[in-house]
Amino acid sequence: MSPSTSSATRRQAWLCAFQWGLVQAFVLDTLGRFLRNYYRATTGVAFPPDWVVSIQFAAPLGLLVGGFGGYRWVTSGRSAASASAHRKRVVFVGALFVGWALAIVPTAVFQLVLDERLFTVPYFVLPTLTALSVFAGASLLAYRAEAGWYRKRRNRLVGGAAGGCTGVLVGVFGFVVYSWYLLATQTNYSLNGGAGIVAAACVGAAAGYARTEGDRAGDRAREYLVLLLVSALSLSLAVGLVTLALAVVGVSVFLGSSVVVPAIPVVGSVALAGYLAFVAETTLVGRFVDG
Repeated sequence: MSPSTSSATRRQAWLCAFQWGLVQAFVLDTLGRFLRNYYRATTGVAFPPDWVVSIQFAAPLGLLVGGFGGYRWVTSGRSAASASAHRKRVVFVGALFVGWALAIVPTAVFQLVLDERLFTVPYFVLPTLTALSVFAGASLLAYRAEAGWYRKRRNRLVGGAAGGCTGVLVGVFGFVVYSWYLLATQTNYSLNGGAGIVAAACVGAAAGYARTEGDRAGDRAREYLVLLLVSALSLSLAVGLVTLALAVVGVSVFLGSSVVVPAIPVVGSVALAGYLAFVAETTLVGRFVDG
C-alpha cells in the first residue's frame, strides 16, 4: 500500500468512526429525550427518573464506542475504502450533524404554537419526529439523492446551513443577554426566546443561501460551518467542565458573569470559525473530507 493510499484510508477510517459514533450518540440522545417527554406527558412531573437521564448522559460514551467500531470497520478491510463511499459518508455526517444542531428551530416553533401543550399527549412526540426526520433526510441526501442533483445545489445548501447555524447561536446569545438585562434591572417580564431564535435562524439561513453561489464560496462556507459546530461543541464542553470544577471547589458564578459564561462558546466559536475560514482561509476541513 502506497503512502498516499494509506493516508486516504486513514482519513476514510476516521470519518467512518465519526459517522458511527455520531449515529450512536444521536440515537441515545433522541431516545432519552423521547422517554423524558413521555414521562412528563403521562405523569405531569418535569423531572424524569435517573435511568432516563442516564440514557442521554450516555451519548458521549456512544460516540466513543461507535467511533471505535467504525474505525475498525474500515481498517480491518470489512468496508470498502472507496472514494464514492467516502463522499456519501461526508454528506451523511454533515447533514446529520447540521440537522441535529438546527432541530432546535422546529422545536421552538412547536413550543411557540403549543406552549405547555407540547409536553402533553399526543404532542410530546413532535420533537422526536423532528429528530427522526433529520436522520431520514440525511440518509436520503447521502444514499438516495443523485450525485449530480446534490453537486449542483451543494454550495447553496451549505451556505444556508452555515447561516442557519450562525443565526441559532446569535439568537441564543441574544436571549441570554436580554435575560441577564431583565434580571439585572429586576424587570418583571415573562420572556420566551423561541421567537428570536427562529427568526435569527431563518434570516441567517436565507442570507447564507443567497450569498453562497460559486465553488469557492461553497468551500469557504463548508470550512466555516464545520469549524463553527466543532468549536461551539468543544467550547461548550470546556466551559461546562470548568464551571463544574469551580462549583466543586466552592467558587460560584456571580451575576456579572452569568452572561459572560454562555457568551464564551457562542462568541468564541463564531469568531474562531470566521477567522479561520474567511481570513486565514484554512483548508483543514477540505483536506480531511476530500479524501
